[in-house]
Amino acid sequence: MAPQMATSRRNGHTCGSCECEVELTEAQKKLPEQLKALLGAENVKSNVNVRGSRLGKGTAMLVLKPGTLREALQALELCAKAEVAVLPQGANTSLTGGSVPRNDCDRPFVIINMRRAKKIMPVGDTPNLALCFAGAGIFQLQTELQKRHRDSHSVLGSMFLNPSVAAGVSYGSGGTQIRKGPAFTDRALFCRVKADGEVELVDTLGLKVKGEKALDFLDSAESLTEEDLDSSCRLPASWPKYREELTKVENKVSRFNADTTGVDCNRSEGKVLILATLHDTFPMPKHVKTVWASCKDIGTAHQLKREVCISSPEKMAKSCEYINRATYDAVDQSGRILIKMIELLGMMKLEPLWNLKLFIESIPVPFSTIICDKFLWWFNNILPKSLPKELQQLADEFDHHMLMEFAEYTDGEVDELMSRLEKFQSKHPGTVRFHVCDNAFSASRAMLFRFAVAPAFRTYCIGLGLQGLSIDYALPKTFKEYPTLPEAQYPIQHRLVYSHFGCNVYHEDFVFDNQTNVHDAKMAIKKAVEAVGGKLPAEHGHGTEYKAPMDTQRRWMKAGSTCVRG
Repeated sequence: MAPQMATSRRNGHTCGSCECEVELTEAQKKLPEQLKALLGAENVKSNVNVRGSRLGKGTAMLVLKPGTLREALQALELCAKAEVAVLPQGANTSLTGGSVPRNDCDRPFVIINMRRAKKIMPVGDTPNLALCFAGAGIFQLQTELQKRHRDSHSVLGSMFLNPSVAAGVSYGSGGTQIRKGPAFTDRALFCRVKADGEVELVDTLGLKVKGEKALDFLDSAESLTEEDLDSSCRLPASWPKYREELTKVENKVSRFNADTTGVDCNRSEGKVLILATLHDTFPMPKHVKTVWASCKDIGTAHQLKREVCISSPEKMAKSCEYINRATYDAVDQSGRILIKMIELLGMMKLEPLWNLKLFIESIPVPFSTIICDKFLWWFNNILPKSLPKELQQLADEFDHHMLMEFAEYTDGEVDELMSRLEKFQSKHPGTVRFHVCDNAFSASRAMLFRFAVAPAFRTYCIGLGLQGLSIDYALPKTFKEYPTLPEAQYPIQHRLVYSHFGCNVYHEDFVFDNQTNVHDAKMAIKKAVEAVGGKLPAEHGHGTEYKAPMDTQRRWMKAGSTCVRG
């Protein structure tokens, strides 16, 4: 990780979960009132207990909520002068714990939560580009663009939490979108703290109005047109030629978090404070066919993916996901209520309930951290099974399952993909079967089942009374098995494997008994993944859980190492 800006003296300020004390400097003592004068008292909270939705907890001296880009810059300048540790934060999904304070309390922590700065401005009426403030959510962006018959750059499994667009860029998240690539743009407006402690504004957006003037222009703008763009700017606003790279059969990973391609906001993991980003948009398909395919073994699933979904960049699947039997069992036993709630309430209305769950879990009373998940576990079976009966039958019969979307971007594309699938099935009688979801309910339930995995896993572990561990990694495109893990030393009770299969990026959730040292097991698993050419993490970032590679560390330090963690 990049080093924090400075250290401060001990004995004075209690830093919550780490049970250490830091004596505040005079500048740090004055900081709360300075920030209240800037942002308004209602947007500055003191001594806030913060808990990540999956990982991490701690106490922040201050939580700030700037509403404009100018306010965010000025707040960072005040924080830099006071030499506090700053944590940029979006929706606080906290998959790696990087957006919450942790134990190394050499300085008080200040969180700059960008959620209020959530403006989205598509460029023109039929936009090929869209500008997003850092707090804009990916579900919010997708909804806004679909009104204009365009699609957004990223669709993630945690989409119901409406994670921020800036966090996607910061962590290089990729989601399901094998035609588009991971979240990436070289057109951005961001801040970094230089070695001398001064805040530097970096502008690569490619607007005609630049630098400091761009802040006030964007804060006041209601819309953007092509006339607002600098036509000479040729920086990419999505990953260049991703489809061509993905479909090459070669012994290297498609994408991973520590890739240092692009300007410093990409995969910065909070080492810069992103203010706004410009993104390519994509055409909406004429129609989409959702297909569930089940295979007897993982090798056949990989072969199906290669021959059907990603055999050529011209005609390829829109998405290609994977789950194994253990994953299916866990979601079935833990996720039925979640799936039904998303279905009934919709994506946007679920986010406040999720935040309420996090609040309950942060209350310092016995059992508060588990009561919500215990409820979901105890009452899971009051609802019927989530999958339609045709998919349920496949799930009962096979151990490996693929969820694919075939989309009509060019004439005949879906027919071509279906022809490939039927041909593949005929060559593998008895080892492959598939079902086309022929109505909206069936397709929706299949998708919700796949993307309920991550939140359902915590419920599953708490329900079983066992320990859980979540990791993500990328495997070389030619690798067709699961990595062999050190199970003799760290016995695994359940191994949930699910994947953005098209790009060979995996998420694994492990269930261990309560005697296992989970951190040691994680480091051993990391070595096993790297031994076969894999990269870990792939899209959730290093946070506070892993040591970043030296190339990444050097980039963060060169970028100025904003005072920030995660």
